[in-house]
Amino acid sequence: MYFISNILSEPAFLVGMVTLVGLAAQKKKISNIISATIKTMVGFLLITTGAQSMGMSLMPLQSMLQHIFGMNAQVASIDSAVGQGLTSFGSEAALIFAFGFLANVLIARFTKFKYIHLSAHVSFFYAGLIAALLKVGTSLSPVMVIIIGSLILGMYLTFSCAYMNPLMKNVKGGEGFTIGHSSSIGCLVSAGLGKVFGNKNKDLEEMKLPKSLEFLRETTIALSVLMTLIFVVISLIATPSFVTSSISGGKDIITFSLLNGLKFGLWITVIITGVRMMMADIVPAFHGISEKIVPNAKPGLDIPLLFPTHPTSVIVGFLSSLVASLIGMAILGALKYPVIVFPALIPTFFTGAVTAIFGNSTGGRRGAIIGSFANGLILIFGQAFLLPMIGGYEPMMRVLCETDYAFYGPIIGWVLRLLHG
Repeated sequence: MYFISNILSEPAFLVGMVTLVGLAAQKKKISNIISATIKTMVGFLLITTGAQSMGMSLMPLQSMLQHIFGMNAQVASIDSAVGQGLTSFGSEAALIFAFGFLANVLIARFTKFKYIHLSAHVSFFYAGLIAALLKVGTSLSPVMVIIIGSLILGMYLTFSCAYMNPLMKNVKGGEGFTIGHSSSIGCLVSAGLGKVFGNKNKDLEEMKLPKSLEFLRETTIALSVLMTLIFVVISLIATPSFVTSSISGGKDIITFSLLNGLKFGLWITVIITGVRMMMADIVPAFHGISEKIVPNAKPGLDIPLLFPTHPTSVIVGFLSSLVASLIGMAILGALKYPVIVFPALIPTFFTGAVTAIFGNSTGGRRGAIIGSFANGLILIFGQAFLLPMIGGYEPMMRVLCETDYAFYGPIIGWVLRLLHG
């Protein structure tokens, strides 16, 4: 249990173990194994720290948007939300996570679906969601909750990577891995909509810019400038007086917006550095696993790996998903639906960004906008359907509900209701 809850549940250790085992299987020198393992873990931590900090930098926008729409509810702390969720379902989540990952490896070893999902934080939160659905929606014994939950998780980890894999051939920077992330169904839908309604030849990332704006081709600069503009616009709508008194700590909106835009650029630069470090070692190391342990296996990795090569899609996808979620919120309000949710900006940003990337890969500009818009609708309506089904896991899903949680969660909940009356 110590190994599961303290070692295997730490994503950095998990990817480090993959590098260690893969290089050991190739009989590399011990010094090379140690060096590559450490660089993989440091690179992974750069990616996750950059991604988490980038997401947290959006929290002032959440408060401003709630003020604009007259929703004065306090923005929940991620730490407190995660703490509440794990207090209710933490032990079951840890066991489902461990045995679910084992099921994923066994499926990859003995079937044609050769994919190993390595985004451990995604797996762990999904394990908690499955535990919540099974405990709240059934009268199963704790042992059966863990057995059934592990099988569900193992199948999800395998097959979400499997249906993402064919989409990677169209995505720049997607060579050598598939996506293992809880935005997979949004990416699949977005790629499908892009193919039907878009034009692949009009790539969002290749829009012609005037020579005076060519500097925006650089990822760090483009995202810093665009995020600064977003902060300025929303600050003006929320009113400068409100922002200065309640959000910015007394800073005027220009200073406040510039600082937040630059911080956003900082974190994407951290992610870019981490991507280069991790990919230099984990992909070659994974060849050892695919040769010796799980033949022809492919790793499922996290979505920030794609952000550096798709800066325009990242911003367009975030904004499109956000607009869709706000429209969905208004529809739920007009229908007087009993559960009203406000878009959580961290999952809206990450899932919106990656669904735009896949929409763009099959349908260019229109594909990116339409696909990420559909993602925003899935997020808001799926979350509203999901929350009544999960008891004490609700706080976590209010702040971290990504597309797969919002899509598959209600389906699992409805199936359980049918089976258990």
